[in-house]
Amino acid sequence: MTFFVFTIFFLLGAFTSNFLAELISKKNPNLSHVIPISLEMIVLISVGIFGAQSSLSSTEGKWIAFSMLFAMGIQNSLVSKISQSTVRTTHLTGLFTDLGIELSQLFFYKKPDEKKKLKTSIYLRLSIIIFFFIGCISGGFLYNLLEMKNLFVAATFLLFALLYDYIRLQFHVIKRKTLNYGTILNE
Repeated sequence: MTFFVFTIFFLLGAFTSNFLAELISKKNPNLSHVIPISLEMIVLISVGIFGAQSSLSSTEGKWIAFSMLFAMGIQNSLVSKISQSTVRTTHLTGLFTDLGIELSQLFFYKKPDEKKKLKTSIYLRLSIIIFFFIGCISGGFLYNLLEMKNLFVAATFLLFALLYDYIRLQFHVIKRKTLNYGTILNE
């Protein structure tokens, strides 16, 4: 029964992430990912704070697992939505399957634009796989040092991603205004 509940929490995280993203995108599409990522950060920080005080074999341990699966659902749903189902971040089997398919397609795709698109996709999948393993190894070392507080590192990366996205958005807004202003001056 517990494993069924684990699955439900992952599903609930995916549902919540997409529901919030859709709801927010109605008013401001550029910010549709901010609330789901913020919610994921809250879950990670909460588990980092309260999980350190819990025994992983107790009832609290199950709630830690439920919370982490909820956060994984948020992450996987959001990345899948943003990448239009090209990227999955919580499992490797699909990535290796897609990588195998694309590597075999290298023998059949002959047009330069097809090959370029295929190589870009292969590079993306290899990058995700490599960083997945780097994350697993570094996460193991960090857990030895910080225990549950290593989740603060993940929350920090999410915060940096939000800040980067905000800065990038502001850059594009300024660039657009500058181009529009230049167009008005030329008329």
